[in-house]
Amino acid sequence: MDSGDLFFTARAKSDPEKALAKARLIGRAYRRMAAAAVNVGDLDLLQGLDFLRQEASQGVPLISANLLDPSSKTPIFDPYVMQQVSGIQIAFFGVLSPNFQPEIADRIPKRVGEHIFIKDPVETAREMVLKLRDKVDMIVLLSDLGSHRDHELVKSVPGIHFVFGGHEGLGLAQPKREGKTYMFQSYAKGMFVGKLRLAIKNPGLPFQDEGGVSRIQEQIRNLDRHLQALQKQQADQPGQQLAQRIQWINQQKAKFQEELRQLSGAQSQENHFLWTLVSLNPSLREDEDTKGWIQEAGIDQD
Repeated sequence: MDSGDLFFTARAKSDPEKALAKARLIGRAYRRMAAAAVNVGDLDLLQGLDFLRQEASQGVPLISANLLDPSSKTPIFDPYVMQQVSGIQIAFFGVLSPNFQPEIADRIPKRVGEHIFIKDPVETAREMVLKLRDKVDMIVLLSDLGSHRDHELVKSVPGIHFVFGGHEGLGLAQPKREGKTYMFQSYAKGMFVGKLRLAIKNPGLPFQDEGGVSRIQEQIRNLDRHLQALQKQQADQPGQQLAQRIQWINQQKAKFQEELRQLSGAQSQENHFLWTLVSLNPSLREDEDTKGWIQEAGIDQD
């Protein structure tokens, strides 16, 4: 799945024909990968709706719940898709921001004119959750809002399990959390693939972050290393200040150990997940067919 801004970049001076050729290759690759859902982001509108409609007709699963036809106020693309995985029914819906990036704000209206209406994302998300919550086990939002607006949205709209964003191209090695919702971001330009592994024991229970255990364990190891250094220093130069510092570190370690105990116990009872960013680097084997498509299009140096 993809959270948006897939096809085009904000560079104003890019060659339009080359940009379209590259975008068509991206669509072809996503069809080859059998993507489940691709949200429409603001950058995706740079070449107008005709291009996006063509990609959707050829099998790219474009979705947007708040990109509407202005006359009928109905979604231009499917507002959501549902997939069943290992008996778990999952819904993906997408939103984009009505406030375009400054560098493209004057370019998008020229391409789409009065042919789109972007509904308030929070209102849209609330309607989607109400519509989907009794139909599926899990609700996933693909967002082109940006991390701050993602956070504000989930504060106002409970019931979303996971939010995948990427508008700013930030990478999150660990998720952010608001209530029972976890928010993720992968890096820009396909530098990393975000991978979410789910272990679901009961779809009705909350999720716990499996990565939280490893992060706390690492913090405890860091405290132990610091503690050993301070204890060695105290043996050579005893003092009240060092003793207080050692006491404080032991207190912090005890807090982390208790948090670790609680997390470990919760994982045995609840659903949990592990989020990782997988680096896409030149050492990985390329798909020969895709490599051939790129070379045929003459954009292999881009």
